[in-house]
Amino acid sequence: DISEVHGLIIRSRTLITEDLLKRAKNLQVIVTATSGFDHIDLHATEKWGITVMHTPEANVESAAQLAWSLLLTGSRKIVESHKQVKSGTWQRDLLMGTELEGKTLGIVGLGRIGRRVAQIAKAFRMHVMAYDPYLDENIFIQEGCTRSSYEELLKCSDFLSFHVPRTKLTQNMLNRSHFEYIHRGIGIINVSRGGVIHELDLAQALTEGWLAFCALDVYEKEPLDRNSNLLKFSNVILTPHIGANTYEAFAKASDQAAILVLKFFMDGSTENTLPPKSAWYLEA
Repeated sequence: DISEVHGLIIRSRTLITEDLLKRAKNLQVIVTATSGFDHIDLHATEKWGITVMHTPEANVESAAQLAWSLLLTGSRKIVESHKQVKSGTWQRDLLMGTELEGKTLGIVGLGRIGRRVAQIAKAFRMHVMAYDPYLDENIFIQEGCTRSSYEELLKCSDFLSFHVPRTKLTQNMLNRSHFEYIHRGIGIINVSRGGVIHELDLAQALTEGWLAFCALDVYEKEPLDRNSNLLKFSNVILTPHIGANTYEAFAKASDQAAILVLKFFMDGSTENTLPPKSAWYLEA
């Protein structure tokens, strides 16, 4: 009976609505064992005076590794290669890939995941540029990233990886106006949030042949519409929002969520409260 619950630990499949909160008369704290929180009505939780927290550190490694899995898959045409062998075809001349050494990786959003992606890039001896208007210069220096404007990043990057939340500022932050001058032959990766890239404009850019490949784990509407234009391109790699889907990330999120609830009831302490304090949200 939800009316007897004082603390709640959830994942993304559990929707927190005002109707639910009306029945949860004793509820004091909600912890979602996820980094995202689109499934929680934060206006309603604030109205009912409920503390809400999440576990953004738990999936850093998982999400960063997925971004790199997609980048490597796109740059070496792994999907097309796999399909060839499975179909009995053997046309290696159609499968020329791109080496990463010496190439420029552009990172949009140098937060927890963006920084981990940047660190891995060093192992490939890549040049890393990053756009994040809310960080001090010392963070870029510490991570070995060249700070740049968003426009400069789009013009100079051989590969572009998004690691930003979905806010009013980031909604459709990559759209037709950018594709007109973006570096031709770029590879684009998005494991952050759907809606950051304008999907219709992305499909048009792919039709024009402006991109080497695009790899997406998130979409404006999920599941992805079966009639989406993105499904028709051979150089588009699509995964079903699996950024946090590792055994390790699930275990870390569960442990962290349990600790947050225990601390809340033991001494009233809070950590990683929602809405986030990140400037990406505060400026929206």
